[in-house]
Amino acid sequence: MENIIVTVLVIYKENVNQTPSYLLLKKFLKEKSNFYLLVYDNSPEKQIDELLGFKNVRYIHNKENAGLAEAYNEGIVYLDQVSGDFLLLLDQDTELKSRYLELALQLERQSSTGAYVPKVISGKRQISPVFSEEYVTINSEKPVAGLSEKRVMAINSGTLLPKETLKKIGRFNVEFSLDFLDHWLFWELYQKNLQVMVLDRTITHDLSVLSHDFVSIERYNEMLIAETNFYKEYDVKQLKRHKKQLFLRTVKQLLLVKNRLIWKRTWQEFYKVMKGK
Repeated sequence: MENIIVTVLVIYKENVNQTPSYLLLKKFLKEKSNFYLLVYDNSPEKQIDELLGFKNVRYIHNKENAGLAEAYNEGIVYLDQVSGDFLLLLDQDTELKSRYLELALQLERQSSTGAYVPKVISGKRQISPVFSEEYVTINSEKPVAGLSEKRVMAINSGTLLPKETLKKIGRFNVEFSLDFLDHWLFWELYQKNLQVMVLDRTITHDLSVLSHDFVSIERYNEMLIAETNFYKEYDVKQLKRHKKQLFLRTVKQLLLVKNRLIWKRTWQEFYKVMKGK
């Protein structure tokens, strides 16, 4: 018997029919009675689309832009209501593959496995998952497919969480409404001695929207605050390395980033963290 899956697609200022996974999701929703979708729309205006009227689709509009954590928590509620087996997290910038969804429907849950993750490609580079026993950077080592005995971190999008895992973590931490929620999630799994299964499947994700060439200073500020909060309050053993990383990032941005506000804000964060604030 196939698994019952609830996918949580979170969108912001994007038409649902313009998201990369739209057609694939629509196909599975039409063909699979055990496949459900929650569209959590953080956009200012509510939208209308044929997909949102499907009986196995739930649409929630929140013009206050609650971020990811609240959306995922609504996904947990929906999963419980349909007696689901897995919660699949999905960003608007991710393109799922049919082979990945087909595998997800057939997965056998293992008691020691807290999450099942695909390999995520952005451009020509694998960005997720990575080993996270040390401070996570762009150059962190990548695990191979299989059950990892080492600590692993992955991005939210594409992650499959069994219902048993969700019962153990309770709710997603709204301290990280958007940024570093993935770091918190996989840190929490590690605290509960749950392993991560890296699946032999690949999906794609567009990270260009977070480039310094596109990100606003307001958005960058939110990212920095969440990052520091994670290392000060949760993965505290990496705080010393975080301080060093902030300094190195400041120097690199001073030399390479055109937006002067970016490197100034990083320097401010470095100064604040060094002062213990």
